[in-house]
Amino acid sequence: MWMTDLKTKKYGVISLGCDKNRVDSEKLLAIIRDNGCRICNDIGQAEVLVVNTCAFLNSARKEAIETVIDCASYKQNGKLEKLVVTGCLPQRYVAETFPALTEADVFLGINDYDRFFDALQQAYDGQRVNFVGCGNNSCATDRVITTPCHYAYLKIADGCNNFCTYCLIPKIRGRYVSYPQEQLIKEAENLGDIAELILVAQDVTRYGEDLYGKRSLVPLIRKLTALENIGSVRLLYCYPDAIDDELIAEICDNPKVIKYIDIPLQHSEDRILKLMNRKGSRAGYLSLIAKLKEQVPGIAVRSTFISGFPGETEEEYEALCTFLDEAGLANCGFFAYSREPDTAAYKMKGQIAQSVKNRRVKNLYRVQSDVSRAFLNGFAGKTVKVLCDGIDYDNGCFVGRAYFQAPDIDGKVYFNCHDAVQGRYYDVLITHSGDYDLYGRTPDYTEE
Repeated sequence: MWMTDLKTKKYGVISLGCDKNRVDSEKLLAIIRDNGCRICNDIGQAEVLVVNTCAFLNSARKEAIETVIDCASYKQNGKLEKLVVTGCLPQRYVAETFPALTEADVFLGINDYDRFFDALQQAYDGQRVNFVGCGNNSCATDRVITTPCHYAYLKIADGCNNFCTYCLIPKIRGRYVSYPQEQLIKEAENLGDIAELILVAQDVTRYGEDLYGKRSLVPLIRKLTALENIGSVRLLYCYPDAIDDELIAEICDNPKVIKYIDIPLQHSEDRILKLMNRKGSRAGYLSLIAKLKEQVPGIAVRSTFISGFPGETEEEYEALCTFLDEAGLANCGFFAYSREPDTAAYKMKGQIAQSVKNRRVKNLYRVQSDVSRAFLNGFAGKTVKVLCDGIDYDNGCFVGRAYFQAPDIDGKVYFNCHDAVQGRYYDVLITHSGDYDLYGRTPDYTEE
């Protein structure tokens, strides 16, 4: 049988969904690179194109399917020879998508990247290939970074044991699996010089429970911050019931840990939290936020909330608005509840009309914008340390982030400077603020 020389092909990857998915895509890119293959950024030039999909919500599944169909057009109008679908969509729905998405030639799940070239070779032999569940790629440590070179994500675990009633993650990604510390340290070392390392998982705070019999996030943080190539560490997705005194002290005392924490609260009202199978309460959340602010001066607390959950009354929605004022969070994301088949909440009574959900989410953003604006106004006239992310050509200035701003999900700092280098920190005098962004200049900057 004639063997196709896969090393002569040009490869492209489209990564959909969250930053955890991005890390998976970066590991696949490393496998492609290490096989001696060429990676191109222009998908129109790719001969093999990979779409790494998300399937968390119906909207994400729709986007994934539409992206695959759109990419298939490059078989007629470009150089594309083979189209590969990977990630959450085939992992959970391969029985439906493999026979239906005939535009795609290869299907791989979340842990099948080590079989990528085996599957691709079969596709070049004339077969449509379903390799979902055939691989074991969970221990890969090499990556091709797709973020700006000065920051990167480190996925420390996969799956989830929380079983929130609205969430499909345990059925897509399985139960919580921590990656060994040795693997993560090697992966972090391989990233090179990184100004900001962002730790992610479905639930960062439960790291190590399955591997070491106890929560081990703090020991991991200490080992990562001891690395010379890691400038700082940021924490995302810390579940509130697992934020203990040890972690709070580490955030406070470790100079390499950014004084920022993302806590997905999802709601404020006790009855809704119970229906969601969330382990928390309004009083407990407010107490935790107050404790964080007291013990870590200046800490920025970010969160996400779901509105329109089945049975959410107008009074409970109004109480969530009041909670935002009381909590004083630096920033928040809000989402309308998405009714997902195969979740416990799908069958709950009291499903809410989409128009009502949209109205509530829109108003929650309005409430939080007032809170965030007040937080940002406090920096006017002060000098803040800003990590330069690059140039904003539309505004004719540099753009970066302060400690209270994570990439993509929070605001930015737009600043004037005679010369700034991506990945370096600058002292920026804040002149004014908007709803989510700050504006300023370096102290030595003068208009020419």
